[in-house]
Amino acid sequence: MARTIFFDEREWTNWHLTVRDQPIAGRFELHNSAGAPTLARMAESAAAVQKLLARAFAERRRVRAQGAAWSFSEAPAVPGGWSLATGYANWLFPLPSPHVAPDFSGDRDGLMLCQTGISVSELNIYLEARGRSLATTGASNGQTIVGAMSTGTHGSAVDQPAIQGQVRGFQLIPSPDRNLWVEPESRPATDGRMAAALGATVVRDDRLFAAALVGLGAFGVIHAVLVETAPIFLMEMNRQRMPMSAGLDRAMTGGGFDAVDLPGPEGRPYFFQSVVNQHIDRGHAYVTVGHKLPWDAAHRLEYRIRERRGPGYNLAVVVANVLEAAPGLTPRLTKAILSDQLGPVVARRGSWGQIFNFTTPRAGVGGAAVAAPVERTLDVLEQFQKALATVGQAPVAFACRYCVRSPGLLAFTRYPRCTIVDIDGIDSRSTRRVMTQAIANLRAAGIPHAEHWGKLNQMTAASVRDAYGDDVETWMRARTDLLDREGEYVFGSAFLDRLGLTSARF
Repeated sequence: MARTIFFDEREWTNWHLTVRDQPIAGRFELHNSAGAPTLARMAESAAAVQKLLARAFAERRRVRAQGAAWSFSEAPAVPGGWSLATGYANWLFPLPSPHVAPDFSGDRDGLMLCQTGISVSELNIYLEARGRSLATTGASNGQTIVGAMSTGTHGSAVDQPAIQGQVRGFQLIPSPDRNLWVEPESRPATDGRMAAALGATVVRDDRLFAAALVGLGAFGVIHAVLVETAPIFLMEMNRQRMPMSAGLDRAMTGGGFDAVDLPGPEGRPYFFQSVVNQHIDRGHAYVTVGHKLPWDAAHRLEYRIRERRGPGYNLAVVVANVLEAAPGLTPRLTKAILSDQLGPVVARRGSWGQIFNFTTPRAGVGGAAVAAPVERTLDVLEQFQKALATVGQAPVAFACRYCVRSPGLLAFTRYPRCTIVDIDGIDSRSTRRVMTQAIANLRAAGIPHAEHWGKLNQMTAASVRDAYGDDVETWMRARTDLLDREGEYVFGSAFLDRLGLTSARF
């Protein structure tokens, strides 16, 4: 039988060591039944979660399901509560075409049911062997699909929303006696038979779907998600160091790509990244461009799941290498290492899962990110550079990636076209001061922005309401309507309490 296993651990630390020694009451692991994956055994797994929740409700104990603990922020932490590790619950099921809702307008052959603990890299490998692909992911794919969805992890494709934009429904367990299948009423994806096999009650509700899609763990335990995949395709990646120019400025601010000679094939890029660090390499940018190409049946699918480099690199690794080579960190050496790590890439081809592969995270690094309207990209970078000038020398670097408005009331990529500007570096006092000052500068300059839930942030109750407006109240009403008072407490957290999204009062 499926079960949760208790470990008498009293402290919790995330993978990157940016959140350390959080006091907890214990850690549970969710384990599936022995034998082949079946929907009936998935129902047993859901029942095991409900049994754990019955204890939590009875003992007034907060619970937080956790994926790979990749968030830099306190979003997955549950001080004083129980951590539920989901990584062993990683089954996958293609949804049979006859079980798709008759009026579903998407790719009827591409729907995949993913259990809560499946990592993005595992999903990539499974899909691509079967001729399917995710449309977008983050750059480092050790996150679980549910964890990335729940914190709004941004995608990597110019004309695609963030990772949760591929989710068409999810199994939500909000109490010991409820097991729900949630999908939007305006676009249902299933005919109800899969939900019945999961032991779940179908709830078609646009508001609840939009609220819990980026639910930050506050609506219950998401036990499975239904992801719409695409036919497999190739990416061709090219990268080069380029001088800043009016044409590149235009591309970086959403004006199109026709005024700049980008590396690679002609046509609109599928992926576009600009690394602009005036304190390191004044007047230049490292530009990475990816074009989508038809699949080549002769292409070999081989994965390096410990790869540390590639077009989807984590800039914190670059800076870590700098400090390993020279703890003093000089701009000249930083530029040299960036030039090496961001060296030219010429016509590198691979599947999505090969190009945006598993990147091993490193302890002691930190990252922050904001989304802003694409037309304000250069303004954001200017304020970030001013923050660095105010703080002084710090081991940080800035990078821009792009996507479109993402579903989810609290999706931080909430503008019609978004630039995500990252601050990555060693997790030092000076790095955190730059991050703090950068957000202060954006607020003082009146630049619209929202901060990444899963990265180091400067969020306050006021700043969340400034960023999300009426969507915050809609999110909170949906949560209140779903949960009873016990559930509101159990699925809260100190992080969300501080932001006024949940409450420790019971």
